Amino acid sequence: MPASLLDFEENEEQKLLREAVSSLVSKFPDEYWRQKDQDSEFPREYFKSLAENGWFNLNVPQELGGTDLGMSEVSIVIHEAARRAGMAAADIIMAICVFAVNTIKRFAKESVKRKYLPELAAGKHVMSFCLTEPGAGVNTLDIKTSAEREGDGYVINGQKVWITLAHEATLMSVVTRTTPKEKAAKRTEGLTLFFLDRQNLKKGEVRTKRIEDISMRALGSNEVYFDNVYVPEENIIGEKDRGWDVLPALLNAERISTASMSVGLGELALEKAANYAKTRSVFSRPIGQNQAIQFALARSKAELESAWAITQKAAWEFDKKLDPSVSANVAAYMGARAAFFTSDRAMQTYGGLGFAKSSDIERHWRDSRLFRTGPVPEEMVLSFLGQRVLGLPRSY
Repeated sequence: MPASLLDFEENEEQKLLREAVSSLVSKFPDEYWRQKDQDSEFPREYFKSLAENGWFNLNVPQELGGTDLGMSEVSIVIHEAARRAGMAAADIIMAICVFAVNTIKRFAKESVKRKYLPELAAGKHVMSFCLTEPGAGVNTLDIKTSAEREGDGYVINGQKVWITLAHEATLMSVVTRTTPKEKAAKRTEGLTLFFLDRQNLKKGEVRTKRIEDISMRALGSNEVYFDNVYVPEENIIGEKDRGWDVLPALLNAERISTASMSVGLGELALEKAANYAKTRSVFSRPIGQNQAIQFALARSKAELESAWAITQKAAWEFDKKLDPSVSANVAAYMGARAAFFTSDRAMQTYGGLGFAKSSDIERHWRDSRLFRTGPVPEEMVLSFLGQRVLGLPRSY
């Protein structure tokens, strides 16, 4: 857990990480991601390259062959991947290093850790996090997907929606209700997270249906149906009925990751827009000479720098085992807004060319809008800050 982040200066190891991932990601040009987006096709070649070069090993414990780095380093890698290739390139790293490795190593049983962490590091699995339901988005306590006791395990039934990568996932972490809401001793009790291996189901079926959406189309969102799916008791993540104890750590790591992605994507769009503003000439001078263009791009830089600073703080707090929830939420909020503002200004800077798929600006514009709505809507972040930080009455 490097103290140098307090000085906002990356240490030598972190600089090498950034350089190395930049070199790998840069081997997959805009044309590659443009085609994957157009075809809604999983970037299998890129995923394989990440695995072969050890990038899924980042935060795997040393005793299991990993490098055991922290959230600060994972954040840097995610940020750099987005800065070089966009949102989808970075989100894949989050799926493995955050949703899979971080969750399993912190909360899963020892047998699950020893079997699956080395396999995840080797790129043998894609994992998705199954939380949202048709009737339960940010109102997590209203989820209906159930897990009922059967023999030495549980049987899961229910539906999830907007689940990234579910159609490709061999592993899933599934949030279920093991005690009905009305019977729970406390409103936050009764939820249980399960680790599910789709390749080794003893009973039941997991079905997915792809949603035709507009953001990160290379990865894809899905409806997921669990029909009498049996999972052994050892696959409980954390403790039965105590899923709410696990979710904050998982969601804080997700917010730090989405903030890192947003800032990286914003920097990518800003670099493209600034370069275009320097070379595009109208009325016999570069358009970047006009304050209408220049000031908007300068504001983009200011907002991205601010968002990255609070993201670094949140990652540092996470690694120090401090409560990062305020910083992580602020980072997600600021990062998403900065990325979308920058991408929108890039669209305006490019003019009509920004609407051409060949420019890639429209793809980054579509992708940058996502994190203002999910996984946590910016309105819920503001509600959280109003209630938790400012002590104002609950607004919902």
